[in-house]
Amino acid sequence: MPTETFTNEAIDIEKLPKYEEIQLIQPHSDYWKIICINLLTVLGLAAIGATILIIFIDEIRPNALLIIGIYFVMAVLLFLLFRASFKKRGYAIRTKDVIYKSGIIAESTTIVPLNRIQHIELNEGLLSRIYKLGSLQIFTAGGQSGHLHIAGIPINEAKSIRDLLLNKLELIEKPTTEIEQ
Repeated sequence: MPTETFTNEAIDIEKLPKYEEIQLIQPHSDYWKIICINLLTVLGLAAIGATILIIFIDEIRPNALLIIGIYFVMAVLLFLLFRASFKKRGYAIRTKDVIYKSGIIAESTTIVPLNRIQHIELNEGLLSRIYKLGSLQIFTAGGQSGHLHIAGIPINEAKSIRDLLLNKLELIEKPTTEIEQ
């Protein structure tokens, strides 16, 4: 009985494909409107809460201008932060994997091989439906850290991507010999 010789060759890192060179697809521009609506809702609720505190608590009233100033500075910073974050997001669907990039302070690039995908969800929130956008949630076999949530995709495109990935998953699960039979 012949024995195979174990080898563990070094990989030339320079010859590996560069995921950084992949052209990523940005979220649809209408997704920025959804982010703004959500942010304005949260800021509006915070403004109502701050106004109630200023009106009904005498100890806070002398600091009203300071509170209002801090509120507006925080609102501007949040809009700038969310806008920068929106511009940094992107995804790519390749023959063997899905890439998703996000983050401005801590940039994160997640690459999920198709053979690790367990299932895919297509989600549409209320605002997303108004703007005809959806989000894909891709669940992996590797636990919570490998899951992807790609938002801001036009709904028809999101459905096409979901169907394409599901078809590729079927091909991975069923080798060509089983499909031909």
